[in-house]
Amino acid sequence: MSSADVFATEEKLALTKVAEALNSANSKCFTVCFNTKIDDKVATDKLSNAKADDFKNAKKLAKDLLTGKETTIVGRLSNSDNKLGRSLVVDLSSKGYRQVDHRTINWLIINNVKYTVKK
Repeated sequence: MSSADVFATEEKLALTKVAEALNSANSKCFTVCFNTKIDDKVATDKLSNAKADDFKNAKKLAKDLLTGKETTIVGRLSNSDNKLGRSLVVDLSSKGYRQVDHRTINWLIINNVKYTVKK
């Protein structure tokens, strides 16, 4: 028996392999964690609240500004693009549709396996 949020093993894979696992989900239930699109208002607020010390570590500040909010969805695949495209996912908690950008996937749980993206 498999569940969308329970896993027996964990594997670290390249992003393309994790995206392929998502593409092959068909009608299986899964949990996916990814970063959402960057919100201009949040980036503006982070820059306006940044102190002089934050600019000394510009690489960290830039990464914070360019990374969207981490989101987790329990869902089922509705439609999928190429390997590094986007997938339309039925969000089972909200009963709506959400898009998952394959390039921002952090991890995926499907078939009792948690696939974590190698960084």
